[in-house]
Amino acid sequence: MTALGLINLLGAWGNHVFFMISGFFLIPSLAASSRRFGYWRSQIVPTSRRCAVVVISVLLYGCLALMINAWIMPLPGAGSRSWWGMGLEFVWLYLCFVALAPIIGWVVERMGSGKAEFLIIALICVVYGLNAYIAFVSQGEVMGRGLGDWRKLMSAVSYLLSFTVAGLIGKRIRDTSVGGIEPKTLQWWRRPKLLMTGACLVGAVAWLLSVLTTLHGRYDLLYALSFKSTSLISFVLALLALLFCSSLQLSVRFAAKARARMVLTLAPGILGFYIAQSLMHAVWFIPCFSMMSRILGHVAGNARLTPVATVLVFFTFGVIFAVLFAAVLCGIDRVLRRPILRMLRLAK
Repeated sequence: MTALGLINLLGAWGNHVFFMISGFFLIPSLAASSRRFGYWRSQIVPTSRRCAVVVISVLLYGCLALMINAWIMPLPGAGSRSWWGMGLEFVWLYLCFVALAPIIGWVVERMGSGKAEFLIIALICVVYGLNAYIAFVSQGEVMGRGLGDWRKLMSAVSYLLSFTVAGLIGKRIRDTSVGGIEPKTLQWWRRPKLLMTGACLVGAVAWLLSVLTTLHGRYDLLYALSFKSTSLISFVLALLALLFCSSLQLSVRFAAKARARMVLTLAPGILGFYIAQSLMHAVWFIPCFSMMSRILGHVAGNARLTPVATVLVFFTFGVIFAVLFAAVLCGIDRVLRRPILRMLRLAK
């Protein structure tokens, strides 16, 4: 249960990372452009193109999923309103944030980095105070939530906050690189070792909390620690990861170039991965669940293996399956979605 709790936290961490990476690059660029004459008119086409990429990607994988549902295996809910809508909630939120990015960039540029950062810190306190109330006091009926439920909307607010926070970090780095003065109170974020130490400490706290809640049988608290997008731990880990990566000076060594090529190859496929794994949930969940159930039953019935060995075998298979599944989907995306986007002149 401790391991499951940590995996759940890492899942929420990954969601925040996804939005932070987009905001980190997009918002500073738009903020810099917002001082130019005709800014709003100039943003119509690029913003429409970014939104079109998301919509076309959903339609492409949606058609593929419907063909699988018709000719290969049934996909629960395929073609329904909820399948297209709330089933892709994460992707539609990304579409909204991309559409809002020109407004966020315009506002941030006129507020200035200092005022915007002060405001965003205040918002973090308010948002994660409310998130703590939701997770530990008032989770409500999770499956029955609609868009009118304020707890549902807090998920969107939390991810929008991550998107904007990352944009402010990117803007601060941009302002400093072009001759701006960086306050001494912010210079700590350029120390990779300090940031890595901070991330390790937060990770250790997450592990300790998971262990303590498990030992005392408080699985409700373990679940609440990573409830939906409300986890402060996941947000802080994502923030430290972004700061750590932005503080590194990239090497020209071959190994660094190889890693960069791998990232550039796989990164564009992450959006396709999110869409495909949501629309085709049964394709991967059914075989994975079946295999892990068999492994757990077989290993648990083997008297020669200790409980620790049982857990290691179980999670090792799960992690390998997850990594291979993500890699396969990113590979499929590279040969399917991206060529279509290039043909439509929506990608390079």
